[in-house]
Amino acid sequence: MSVEAALAALVPSDPDRFLASLELAYLAASADGLDDTERVALAGVLERATGSTIDHETFEAHFHDLECAVNMLGRRERLARTAADFATDDTRADAIRFATLVAMADGQLHDAERGVLVECGEHFAWNAERVDGVIAEAKARLGGGR
Repeated sequence: MSVEAALAALVPSDPDRFLASLELAYLAASADGLDDTERVALAGVLERATGSTIDHETFEAHFHDLECAVNMLGRRERLARTAADFATDDTRADAIRFATLVAMADGQLHDAERGVLVECGEHFAWNAERVDGVIAEAKARLGGGR
């Protein structure tokens, strides 16, 4: 399955939860730096995954806003605020899966990206093993361990 198809199955129908999922995905994907090429690719993946309900320019503007918020408040604070937007284990697991797939838009999940997801799990009172299990589920949607 393609990243776009796997992501499409995880796009939350609730607009607020979608934005929170997008922020978590951004925080994970940008953990090791997000250059312009990655930003364009990421926006394209998300645009296709959402069926173009949100266009490329809107994603770019949202990424810019997130970057400003991270610079102003710090990555840890933004992550804590974002994690609080997921109230149930199901929405939390879907958010981790979504963020994993977005972070893997470049073909792999890097250690720094996994670290953000594990830290997010800590805000859910989840241990690293539980987060790694959800990450493995997300990777399995792509048909392999990548």
